[in-house]
Amino acid sequence: MTQPPGVPAAEQRTRWLGGLAVFLMAMTPLVGYLAPLGSATVLTLVGLLATPGLARSRPPVLPMFALLLLVLWAVISLAWSPAAPHWGDFKRSKDLEDLTILKLVLEVGLYATAYAALGGMSTRSARLASRVMAVGVILLALLTFLDGLSKGVVYMALRQLSGDPVKPDIAVVKVSMGTYTMVLLFWPVVRLLDAWKFPGRNILIALTALMILIGAHLTGADAPIAAMLLAGVAWLGVRLIGKPFVRAMIPIVSAIFIFAPMAILWAVRSGLFAWLHVLAPPSWDARLNIWAYAANLTVDHALRGWGFDAARTFLGIPLHTHNAALQLWLELGSVGAALAAAFFAWILYRIVGQTEENRRDGAMAAATLTAFLVIGGVSFGVWQEWWLALGVIAAIACGVAQKTSAAAK
Repeated sequence: MTQPPGVPAAEQRTRWLGGLAVFLMAMTPLVGYLAPLGSATVLTLVGLLATPGLARSRPPVLPMFALLLLVLWAVISLAWSPAAPHWGDFKRSKDLEDLTILKLVLEVGLYATAYAALGGMSTRSARLASRVMAVGVILLALLTFLDGLSKGVVYMALRQLSGDPVKPDIAVVKVSMGTYTMVLLFWPVVRLLDAWKFPGRNILIALTALMILIGAHLTGADAPIAAMLLAGVAWLGVRLIGKPFVRAMIPIVSAIFIFAPMAILWAVRSGLFAWLHVLAPPSWDARLNIWAYAANLTVDHALRGWGFDAARTFLGIPLHTHNAALQLWLELGSVGAALAAAFFAWILYRIVGQTEENRRDGAMAAATLTAFLVIGGVSFGVWQEWWLALGVIAAIACGVAQKTSAAAK
């Protein structure tokens, strides 16, 4: 079969990976709006289909090593976890599907495969995926903004057409979930729009950011607003200061994971939490109670933790701690917290290298990581597969944006 003129062979061999990247970037905003929990299914499918592309990839060894150790420690901790499954109860395949530790092991393999394999796609393959991603995120921001203003009219109309109607209050809650997707993918889109250098790109970036913030506010999603603002600080800091700013993030992020329960206990004993209880709205007031309760529990088993998934067994904690660092301390002890700190420290070291090559790429990566850590610090459980999937999709999006932006110079 003859090669088309002017197209290198390497470009031809990544059509499959490019197609998977386009599929992922098209489905993520769509699923983010209609069924956010479906992001795990989408990424799992991509991971399965991308397995042949692993031959071209060069996965980051050190972060993966820390992550694998963390998962191994989680498996070991089932020996003393009050949430450990009783294997005799698993008589149907549906029972196994609900097994969190099994899902976690599979996720690590398939999510890592998707990230590593898609990292090997060619620049040409990344271009189309980047366009699809940018259009999808901007349209999702517009939809969320309109639904926020109209109290979910668009979302309710779509659900009505599907034969599954919802009430206005439920519609608004469902729409708010899409803001988490947008906050993570916004920064790769900023990198793309900046690289394409078309007239009015800064206005489009500002309008998209404004629609995300207003949409989040109108739908009652506080965490994405905080994540957007703090990620903006990280983005600006890297753009203006460069590597020193990213280096300064390493001890800060590590300290959050290492000292989380000690900081909470100090805040309780010093009276800071009592003062915050007076000011906090109900949802944040509940978080303060959960954090104080979880921090007290970590003292009993500070080294080994209470065991994987133990948080859901305590009456004072509804499913999880709403704080990633505290949940890791509670369930996996100081060992789990240290491994998580090492994982994110290694990621930040890689961002230092990116920043040295191109500050815009470093700013994008630092902002995306900040958004993920902020939301994980106040909202979701560590082991929620859809949230972990969104984090990996955001990392893939950063890779797509970096390849495309480098080619646009």
